[in-house]
Amino acid sequence: MIIRRVTANDEKSFQDIMKASIAGICSDTYGADITAAWVSDDNPAFHFRVPAFAFVAEEAGEIIAVGGWSLTDKVDLHPIGDRKVEQPTHARINAVYVKPGHEGRGLGHKMITHLEQDIAADGRVRDIYLWSTKNAIPFYMAHGYQPGRDEQPEVAPGYTIDIRYMWKTLP
Repeated sequence: MIIRRVTANDEKSFQDIMKASIAGICSDTYGADITAAWVSDDNPAFHFRVPAFAFVAEEAGEIIAVGGWSLTDKVDLHPIGDRKVEQPTHARINAVYVKPGHEGRGLGHKMITHLEQDIAADGRVRDIYLWSTKNAIPFYMAHGYQPGRDEQPEVAPGYTIDIRYMWKTLP
């Protein structure tokens, strides 16, 4: 398995894996109706963009996990994607998703470790934050992230979910 930067050809796979992972993992936590509305192709609230620093984990030519981060100058639930950040103060982990059928192999651990190493190598910031779904909180806590406040964003018209702000400072 290798982790490499996303190419333009990977962007659809990136989003497909993200949606499939949400549908497969979050359904037990949030319910089938909310999850189906969340990942629906016609959901106007699903405005995810591939992050500025995006990666895929590939094995035998198949993308099996994705992850990414971006620089920001404030902690936002939904940061504006096209806003130029003049003086970044934080890195935001935007995505860590494993393709269904590949869970339990340590791919999420490898991806979050890779993202943190990439943030450290970039050298501009040490403070990282993310917004975690309820089911992923233990995963992030096991990687040293501290829990913060909860939010209830709308993930599709008429559907909200509970998520938690989490943060970590790199050494």
